[in-house]
Amino acid sequence: MARILVVEDEAMLLMLASIALEDHGYEVLSAANGRKGLELARCEQLDAIVTDFMMPEMDGIAMLSALREEGHTVPAIVTTAIPRNQLPRDGEGLFELYMAKPYNEDLLAESIRTMLGLAAPDAPPAKPSL
Repeated sequence: MARILVVEDEAMLLMLASIALEDHGYEVLSAANGRKGLELARCEQLDAIVTDFMMPEMDGIAMLSALREEGHTVPAIVTTAIPRNQLPRDGEGLFELYMAKPYNEDLLAESIRTMLGLAAPDAPPAKPSL
């Protein structure tokens, strides 16, 4: 089971994303700001991070930058209502996917599955090639 860290300062969005990801078979850890997210990411074994951009204490880009500087390579998705071309240029290369808010939680779950190269839970087994 893949472990996903969701970092979001809006309590309702954090709850909705966490529940949706758990419904899709992920184990979810959550944090309400970038500083708490950074602490969790440093001490937990994670498969992916989903983080909001604008948050109090530490934004998502700053959190990912700190993790990358420490050598963490866990793939990340940044979610925000800000258009991608308006994100700070120093954030380039820190995350694999950008999702505009509001996003569909099922699409988020599928994006994580694709990013991690996981098979869909209901997918039939691959047929052997001859």
